[in-house]
Amino acid sequence: MKGKTIGIFLRPKVSQMYEILEVLQSQSNIELYFEENNAYGMSGVSLEQIKNECDFLLSLGGDGTMIATLHKIHTLPLLGVNAGHLGFLTGVGLNQFFDFFPKVLDGDYRIDQHALLCVFLDDKQIALAVNEVLISKRSFPTMTHIHAYLNQKLFNSYRCDGLIVATPTGSTAYNISAGGSVVPPYCKNILLTPLAPHSLTQRPMVLDDQIQLEFEVDEDSQIIIDGQRIFDFKPKSRLKICFDGEYAKLIYPKNRDYFEVLKEKFHWGD
Repeated sequence: MKGKTIGIFLRPKVSQMYEILEVLQSQSNIELYFEENNAYGMSGVSLEQIKNECDFLLSLGGDGTMIATLHKIHTLPLLGVNAGHLGFLTGVGLNQFFDFFPKVLDGDYRIDQHALLCVFLDDKQIALAVNEVLISKRSFPTMTHIHAYLNQKLFNSYRCDGLIVATPTGSTAYNISAGGSVVPPYCKNILLTPLAPHSLTQRPMVLDDQIQLEFEVDEDSQIIIDGQRIFDFKPKSRLKICFDGEYAKLIYPKNRDYFEVLKEKFHWGD
């Protein structure tokens, strides 16, 4: 078996973390590169070294840990191990990890590509979004006024608490809580879901992934990427969101069924 170099990203306070690390460190055919300043005091290396020298990444925590990892490095295959709650993105749970990991080392897995949204503010790329971009008001008592352009033409003006621009991957995240549609992650779409719109005619929409979206606001607002990164969004600035050929490469067991995951997590059919 050819040796592998694995980049490790850890969430604090995972109950079986040391057991997992012991299993990983006992493997003679792999080399582990831990992220610098990790929560468990492991000796770490730079993100650049992980990106350049690792075969794949291992994220131990949950969907949030996976997303944080993808914000740092999205060009390498990533296996997520769920130590959280829902775990839509993660490939396996803690209990399945010990059986699945040898298969990963043997190449007995599949890689699913999840399209990422490219986010530009005033023509400067500020982020890639795994789940969603939220355009949100800054102060609680007010609404924000958002002007939406499709392919440079004014399409709609929203008066609302905020607007979610989601990927199919993110359709089961914040989007579904706001009444948006569930869209399988291999579909090619962009989802628009307003939060508490002033008008009942403002409904969620599912758009083609070839559309280039641009937004302006009338009041000081904010841009929140995947619930983890926040940027100021001021009047006269322009936010552009589109797909531009960037993908997350997620490692899953070959028999993983997305719709079975939906049934399990949402208790459909119970």
